[in-house]
Amino acid sequence: MAKPRHVIMQVVKRSSGSATHHVEFLMDDNFAERLRQLRSLVPPLGSLNRQRDLVIDKVRVRLPNAIWRSGNEIDIDGGVDGSCIVIAAEGSFNCGGKDRKTREKLVTYNFSIARLLELHAERPEAETFYIRDGVFANDEPAESPAGRWVASMHELETVMRVPEAPSDFDTLHDLSLRPEHQQAGSGLPHRVSYN
Repeated sequence: MAKPRHVIMQVVKRSSGSATHHVEFLMDDNFAERLRQLRSLVPPLGSLNRQRDLVIDKVRVRLPNAIWRSGNEIDIDGGVDGSCIVIAAEGSFNCGGKDRKTREKLVTYNFSIARLLELHAERPEAETFYIRDGVFANDEPAESPAGRWVASMHELETVMRVPEAPSDFDTLHDLSLRPEHQQAGSGLPHRVSYN
């Protein structure tokens, strides 16, 4: 796995807009390439294809290894149904799912795919990316809302460690599973470890 890094995105909950709701997933060069490929499946909306009856303007792919958290609350099985990434015609993506207990829709703000790939190529290896309100928060001032959110995420990391899970989209049917998944057969467990 080349250049692995964690991405942490703030989740907007409709009933409670707490900044502690977030989704975490592992990104590497393979993940970046799949994101690039999926982006190419969604044609830009232009005057030509707006006239047609059926226009694909979004692609939804499962993201089974994402970990969804609500503050310090940890559900070992994830607690979220339908974990996915949605790629939009405008070239952005967001993460989505549904809270298993409340049936509430969970969604992140949109973030540019091109910007994420650019950051992945340019930023130091293993740096965690923090994305809040659709903004790359790593370089925001410490006293700003984004800076305070990043600090709160660092505090949470002293309580819990981000899991080391492979960054597989669940879309490529012809590829064999990685060796560590072959013995599992059915569902892949979510691994959560504590410091």
